Amino acid sequence: MSSPDNIRSLSRFGRIFLPLLLVALGAAAQQAAVKFGRRADKAVVQTPVPDVELLTAELSDAPVTLAAQGVIEPITQSRAAAEVAGRVIAVSPSWRDGASFKQGEELLRLDDADYLSALANAEANAADAAMQVRMEQARADQAMRDWKKLASGNPESDLVTRAPQLKAAHARVAATNAAVAKAKRDLERTVLRAPFDGRILRTLTNLGSYAAPGAALAEFYATDKFQVKLPLPLDDFTLLDSAADSPVTLSATAGTRSVSIKATLVRSAAEIDRASRTLPVTVEFSPGPDPDPLIAPGLYVNASLLGRPLKNVVRIPRRALLAGDRVAVSSPDHHLSFRPVTIARTTRDDVLLSSGLKPGDLVLTTSLAVITEGMAVNPVTPSAPQAKP
Repeated sequence: MSSPDNIRSLSRFGRIFLPLLLVALGAAAQQAAVKFGRRADKAVVQTPVPDVELLTAELSDAPVTLAAQGVIEPITQSRAAAEVAGRVIAVSPSWRDGASFKQGEELLRLDDADYLSALANAEANAADAAMQVRMEQARADQAMRDWKKLASGNPESDLVTRAPQLKAAHARVAATNAAVAKAKRDLERTVLRAPFDGRILRTLTNLGSYAAPGAALAEFYATDKFQVKLPLPLDDFTLLDSAADSPVTLSATAGTRSVSIKATLVRSAAEIDRASRTLPVTVEFSPGPDPDPLIAPGLYVNASLLGRPLKNVVRIPRRALLAGDRVAVSSPDHHLSFRPVTIARTTRDDVLLSSGLKPGDLVLTTSLAVITEGMAVNPVTPSAPQAKP
């Protein structure tokens, strides 16, 4: 039988050396597995080559159309004011907001009774002055005959010949004639006549109202011609074809209706707008004898102006232009490289480049999420768009 001391010695031995033995066996098993076991095959990672569309760069002359917006305004707009005082006793059927009138049409009449009286009084004074001239002339002639009977030579004073009295009579005639002319003008000013063919914006007085001199009567504008001021950015203005009578197309849409107007470029502003850094140009047009009701002051219009063509530029779609004014160009073996370009002008769909590309360069036109230098691509022919039903 084992003594208790021997049992305790074996237990102590197992606690110390048994874990060491297990670790050694595990390490030996791992080395044998590495040495004699089968190794896994390495996976080959293949980078996908995207299908892209390429555009062949070509030099050409590109026509330029400049876009602008403005508001139709009348060229001639006036505010009629009373030149004489009086009560409004008659108005034309056209005396209402928005009504049209013809040149020379009587629009409004003031009470002219006082002015008829003033004219009659002025004419009476003029007739009396004319009679005084004849009487003074007769007295002067008689004075000269009397002088020749009583004396010889010329009289020492012109009072003898009544020259001052005759001169004063002639001056009175001139004054009374001027008074008659003024009375006639005042009488004519009791009637407001249309100075041109036009429309009334708003009436400021009406039948029965009293108009003092200088009081506003109405606001109206001429309908023979209209104008539109178009602010152009300075870059666009340098491309503008500023030749005389350069054609301009104006267009506007309201609901399902649209109008198109042919206008003419007439002038540019004398200074650059300091706030917007634009230079306004003015175009004019005639609405014609029977214009569309939409063609009226206040209508917002889009304008298309003719610009000078750009020489020797390359046209690419906007999606082909990358950040930093660059494009991606494909090599003959279909690898991409970046190329800086100079933009001459951008349109809604295209970009016109003045430098950076040569004829025959293949420009990437497909939008990719990531583009890197030297990236391989697979050029494909763009598919034709399908017809819409």
